[in-house]
Amino acid sequence: MGAAPNLRSIILFFLSLDLYAAFDIICDHVGKDWRRLARQLKVPDSKIDAIEVKYPRNLTEQVRESLRVWKTTAGERAAVPHLVQALRACRLNLVADLLEEHQQAQDLQRENESGSSTVSLMSWDVDTPSTRASS
Repeated sequence: MGAAPNLRSIILFFLSLDLYAAFDIICDHVGKDWRRLARQLKVPDSKIDAIEVKYPRNLTEQVRESLRVWKTTAGERAAVPHLVQALRACRLNLVADLLEEHQQAQDLQRENESGSSTVSLMSWDVDTPSTRASS
């Protein structure tokens, strides 16, 4: 049971990395449509207005702050697929495609990394015979 929280923490860590990478992509490509995206993500209009006041001439920070507000509100439910769905609902399909491509590349990279680390982890397992660890 002790390993479950650690695994959960690792998963949440990687999901956070994915979200922040997604935030970067959205900030680079959404532009003035950020308000529509924020509304689709259920960011309240009062928060959107406050973001505009806080960053009156910085579009990138307006986008990023709206995404931070969404992430804080959504908590553990905040995930890249939710962002993709919201982008598509706003007809920001190019940005949604970029997020999906990035997500697929990250998944593939993790698959490759986990494949190589499985062997090294097995070799450290005391209960595993050395003949199995090398196979």
